[in-house]
Amino acid sequence: MDGQEPSRPLIGRSEDKIWLAGLLSMAVEGRGAVGVIRGDAGIGKTFLLTSIIDEHPQLQHVLIVGVEAEADLPYAALQRLVLLHRAMLDDLMEAQRSALLVAGGLAHGPPASRALVGLGLLNLLARISDDAPLVYFIDDAQWVDSESLDALAFVGRRLVAERIALLFAARTSPSELAVLEHFPSRTLAGLDHENALTLISASSVQKVDLRVAQHIARATGGNPLALVDLLSELTERQLRGEDLLPDPVPLGKHLQVHYLKQGRELPPETQTWLLAAATEPDGNLDAITAASDALGLPRDASRPAEIAGLVRVDTTVKFRHPLVRSAIYNGLPSHDVRTMHGHFAHVAKRRGDTYRWVTHRAAATIGLDDEVADDLETAADLATTRGGYMARMNLLVRSAALTSAAHIKDQRLLAALEAGIAAGAPAQAGAILRRLDADRLDDLSKGRLFMARCDLDTLAPVRGPIYAHRPQQLLRAARLFRTSAPARAKIAITSAYWALVQADYMVLGTSSREVAEEARRICEAAPTTDLLTQALAALSSLILDGLEVAAPQVRNVVRQATTPQTPDEEILQGFVCLAYAACLLRDAEACEAILQRAEHAARNRGATLVLCRILLLGAYFNMQQGRIKSGRERLTSAAEIIAFMGLPRVWTDMVTTLPVLRGWCGSESVTEDDDVTSEARVFGYGMSSSSRLIGTMLLRASEGRYKEAWAAGRQVRYDDPFFTGSLYLPDLIECAARAGDHQSATRLFERFRAERKSSDSTWAAALEARTATHLEDKDKDMASRFEYALDLLTGPVFEMDAARTHLLYGEWLRRRRRRGAATRHLSDALLLFQRIGAPSWAERARRELAALGEVHTQAARTPAADLTPQERAVARLAAQGSTNAEISMQLFVSSNTVDYHLRKVFRKLGVTSRRQLQGIDLG
Repeated sequence: MDGQEPSRPLIGRSEDKIWLAGLLSMAVEGRGAVGVIRGDAGIGKTFLLTSIIDEHPQLQHVLIVGVEAEADLPYAALQRLVLLHRAMLDDLMEAQRSALLVAGGLAHGPPASRALVGLGLLNLLARISDDAPLVYFIDDAQWVDSESLDALAFVGRRLVAERIALLFAARTSPSELAVLEHFPSRTLAGLDHENALTLISASSVQKVDLRVAQHIARATGGNPLALVDLLSELTERQLRGEDLLPDPVPLGKHLQVHYLKQGRELPPETQTWLLAAATEPDGNLDAITAASDALGLPRDASRPAEIAGLVRVDTTVKFRHPLVRSAIYNGLPSHDVRTMHGHFAHVAKRRGDTYRWVTHRAAATIGLDDEVADDLETAADLATTRGGYMARMNLLVRSAALTSAAHIKDQRLLAALEAGIAAGAPAQAGAILRRLDADRLDDLSKGRLFMARCDLDTLAPVRGPIYAHRPQQLLRAARLFRTSAPARAKIAITSAYWALVQADYMVLGTSSREVAEEARRICEAAPTTDLLTQALAALSSLILDGLEVAAPQVRNVVRQATTPQTPDEEILQGFVCLAYAACLLRDAEACEAILQRAEHAARNRGATLVLCRILLLGAYFNMQQGRIKSGRERLTSAAEIIAFMGLPRVWTDMVTTLPVLRGWCGSESVTEDDDVTSEARVFGYGMSSSSRLIGTMLLRASEGRYKEAWAAGRQVRYDDPFFTGSLYLPDLIECAARAGDHQSATRLFERFRAERKSSDSTWAAALEARTATHLEDKDKDMASRFEYALDLLTGPVFEMDAARTHLLYGEWLRRRRRRGAATRHLSDALLLFQRIGAPSWAERARRELAALGEVHTQAARTPAADLTPQERAVARLAAQGSTNAEISMQLFVSSNTVDYHLRKVFRKLGVTSRRQLQGIDLG
């Protein structure tokens, strides 16, 4: 493996070997595997992995080593990987190929989205593994740049049907490797006493006294590298026990001192050459040679270091161990290190390497230097074009440190804060935030700061009602932007609307009305014809002026949004306002059309965070409509994206666990105040609590236990259009009326009827007709209302409400002894509930049929019912004519995984082609 083969047998580690061999077997079998080996420096991570890989010659293997100096260079590791396999890039879809080349700095283009880079890497590795199973070994992962590590982790989370084993070796518990924490892992400790003695015996050229060997084993804690290096350090007399051993022996942190001592024993010109090699992060031999020539060093200055085994020089310079480089670089006087960086800055400038020129200049600078600070800011902009938000953040922080003017320093720190948030680095962003003085900022900058604080709150798990305060904070940011940056103000106010959805009844300090008033002021101050402005105006009018006034405006802007001519960027900015306005009008078709258009735009652009919002909002609306399968699939996709972004698990559970789903599915667990709901209340995420109450209400309603249903429903808040309860008015009316609370039911119905008058939605009309049956009992009117509702409730969007209408109508008919008609409607309800996947509602229909003497056993499961959500999503796209590559792009998986799922779909459904899928109800 690139010269890294073990030169001696592996001693001990039997359980670790079995674990790793199991991962490699999974790769050989085409099941994909990921593993992380952690341990202290020198503990034997690399030796263990290379030993096991060498025992599997049938596997291809590739080694990528993290370089400490490249940790801040975006996609540095990915660049090496892409260069290694560049010939195979032509096999990828153009978007993925372009994303990898741009991210790797090998082509020009707009910044590559992280999702698209990860997907391109996944398919590239899958292509490589077509010829033979592949092991990708990422050594020193703690020094791999965060962008490359995110892309590799993206691949790891999606290995399903690939002949790939992705193995990481990293220092123990580095905080920056949280992205790997959910992968299978093992932490290596030192060798046990017996194996440590065996290694001492095998590594020493002379006999070692047993007592000395035991002392070395204890003193090194069984650390193989420390143990072997110490053997070469001790004298023959010490090894024989004739002289006392040093106390303490070099160990752990002392390893660096130990390596530095080895370097200091070399000739002065070699020590200088070693510092030059340690200063050049890429090990670029040309750059090191040029710097050495400028220093007047002889061409053979490296020879003593090579003889001592500290470095290997061929086309590049490689240190024997990263600690050797760290010891040399960090152990010499800072003046010498700065001087060396100065030489490399001149070398980089001559070579035209702007990025290295700037970073070396900065490292060579002491004190304030505005010229260097300006150049660092320019380098930060260059890093951004490669999607390197972490690199941008670090460069801007260094730029701020060299800046003399306080106001410019604040602007650079603010930009660094925004980059840190975009990179998903809450700890670093929080540290920058603490350095900012908000009192020195202008209104525009204060608005940006408020926005950043809001976003940071969702990245850092600080307990407190952060979601409850977000709408007010975003509203405040919008007001600060209003005159100086109206475009930013509109985006901030849109974010405030989204925050209202999540905060629900727990919102603090503001309301949808106050947000709407500010939105109107912003739109009036900066009137434009773009979709976002029109969407904001329409939604704000709906809240402030009522449905009757706003409905025509909402319908016009919805039509504008769903035309092909509307740019994707405008759709992505305005979808929250548009979809919610359509939802308030009960226009389910328009709402779904907007969300599908927005999802398509987000996937095309690789807008990962926005895509997550689209999926979550779509899932919320699917739950309102009773579209269980669609809602579950959207929640699953959103959870995968949140995991990809590396956000804390608590957020994933909180925003993607909608208890109302359990209510529709008949799960008794929805009635319990579980850990997720409790945590959500602590964070002010009111959507979760409201969803649990509504789920409980729907579960009890499905069982016909309406008093219990209304006991939950009456706790739901609906006095604000952005409270979840306002979307479930028909359900609240049904439960209140059937529980005997006619006063509440009548009051709710009057509100719903007033809203209905302003909407031309067929769904709203059908719901009004059905809901009216709970408040009157005239046979002629009742039957006509049920029939009218059923005429309108056609199509997959309305299946749940059609089923419930059939159920209520059948129950009403049975009680009037109209057995034939009752049986027909109850049977239709049962079939629909079974197809939807609502077992509790189906059981209620079955009980009603049993009362009529009709025995309906549990319906045989259709083959499609056995499909997993991922298989169903693949099947639907395949039935629509999408290729495997296109499905891969849609679902953020590899083409191999698509093929794997598709083969399972074919087997489960008993078909042999995509064409046959078109005739199957996939749910």
